[in-house]
Amino acid sequence: MNGQSIGDNEAFVALIQVAEEDPEMNQRLTAILRLPEFQRKSLLGSAVNEMRMNGAPEDFILAVEALRDDAIARRALQILEKRN
Repeated sequence: MNGQSIGDNEAFVALIQVAEEDPEMNQRLTAILRLPEFQRKSLLGSAVNEMRMNGAPEDFILAVEALRDDAIARRALQILEKRN
């Protein structure tokens, strides 16, 4: 993430905050994060490619792309599951 910590990426923090506040977003993101590693990485890779083709903001793309990292995905899932 360009040398910055994931906690410094405002888009990532915003993504997690929205998922914490929006039950539907929480359910979708939690379902993705619970997928087996290969499936999660493949799904997120496809989503990132589609977001790039559609001109999504780069910070948001990086936030979603960060979820391909196993440690980050585990931590995000822990945060989201605390709310359930």
